[in-house]
Amino acid sequence: MTETELTTPQSPSPITSDQVTPALACYGISKRFKTIQALDDVSISVPRGSIFGFLGPNGAGKSTLIRVVAGLIAADKGHFDILGNSSLKGHGVRKDMSALVDRADFYKNLSAYQNMKILGRITGHDSDEHINGLLDLLGLYERRKDKVKTFSQGMKQRLGLAQSLLPDPKLLVLDEPTTGLDPQGMHEIRDFILKIAAEQNVTIFLSSHLLHEVELICSDIALIFNGKLATQGSMQKIFREIDNVTIELEVEDSKTTLAFLEKTDLVTQITPLANAISIEIHYNKIPELIRLMSAAKINIFSVSQRNRLENYFLSLMEGR
Repeated sequence: MTETELTTPQSPSPITSDQVTPALACYGISKRFKTIQALDDVSISVPRGSIFGFLGPNGAGKSTLIRVVAGLIAADKGHFDILGNSSLKGHGVRKDMSALVDRADFYKNLSAYQNMKILGRITGHDSDEHINGLLDLLGLYERRKDKVKTFSQGMKQRLGLAQSLLPDPKLLVLDEPTTGLDPQGMHEIRDFILKIAAEQNVTIFLSSHLLHEVELICSDIALIFNGKLATQGSMQKIFREIDNVTIELEVEDSKTTLAFLEKTDLVTQITPLANAISIEIHYNKIPELIRLMSAAKINIFSVSQRNRLENYFLSLMEGR
């Protein structure tokens, strides 16, 4: 698959690949609510097979775009394609898409299986094998006969994911799927999103304001501020564009390492920590620094990067 280039769109046409039709392509989408311009000429391209993070602060326009794509509201201008099918041709555009918008809701006095069965009958995907397979995929098979009212919020969200997979979508749209969950629930949902992407052959379009969450699971991202798209591209490409990042080095001999770092011009800032050394360095210079440290016979136990996406996000916000 051709890597999506990092870009700040200047026209209604999103970046697309000549070889592969995007899972979702938005062309100049605009939406206004009275005095608020929620979306302003937004164009994005979501590569097939990606977990695509749609990022922005609260109120930036993320949910508005998702509601347009899901058919819950109409755009004032622009259109979109789903797997090559244009929204200009009607509701059939969503035949290969499923969406989980806001929190999932259920018949709480019915079991997980019964809830799945009801929706499966509506969509024509109600075989026991299919339903039980999805409940197993989301770790709910053993609780399939329990009433939903006994489920934790994290389990309800997993059941919502199972329901969204009933029609075997090729594009799954998720709006803030970890909102309201405790850290354990958020961790579980992240893991299941990765599992779904790997096992269900589905592209996932995920909106979030949680930068750490997106950095952990997404291959591509787009950032939106005040209804305007700021940039989009692969995570690897974006990280290569970052000037300085903060990394922590866990080494055997801190004193020797500090003396070495103070002599190199690769590092812009050095901060000794209790059990590590924090440094600022240009992202592209990290491999060179590690090679030089190894050549100097400095034993490195771990190298961890901190808040790459957060730093990039904040740098974009500063200019707005």
